[in-house]
Amino acid sequence: NMPLITFSDKVDSKVSTVPIINKIVANDINQLKDGVNANETAISAINGTTYTSLVQLLTQSATNAPVATEVYNNTGETYTWSYVSSGVYRVTATGNPFTINKTVVFLNNGSTVTNGLEPRWNRISNTIIDIFTPNESMTKGSFEIKIYS
Repeated sequence: NMPLITFSDKVDSKVSTVPIINKIVANDINQLKDGVNANETAISAINGTTYTSLVQLLTQSATNAPVATEVYNNTGETYTWSYVSSGVYRVTATGNPFTINKTVVFLNNGSTVTNGLEPRWNRISNTIIDIFTPNESMTKGSFEIKIYS
């Protein structure tokens, strides 16, 4: 008989049990991710804020488009990066997620030295955000978009 963990859901006070498992398979991981995403949405709703977000690590050099490693994405969109000009890079969404006055971007250059100059961003449209870096490279720069509803 498999041992169980018991927990109480703070939203509706439901008591649930989860089996303790010794082996996690790919399907279990996907179910855990779905559960975490659903819980984050519920917690945001309880706190009075609801948003979706995209989190990526960016690496870029010379005139190449940034290479994005997606850490988290619950926006339902796909994003493509391109090189615009020296120190200017563009992320384009497949849909129209970047609502005016409801889109916020947090970014840094990661481990690339920038002599105290911080990267900046600009919402161009509902589908495009440009970022501006103080030099022509980024190494594992963090990039996060939050889109509030």
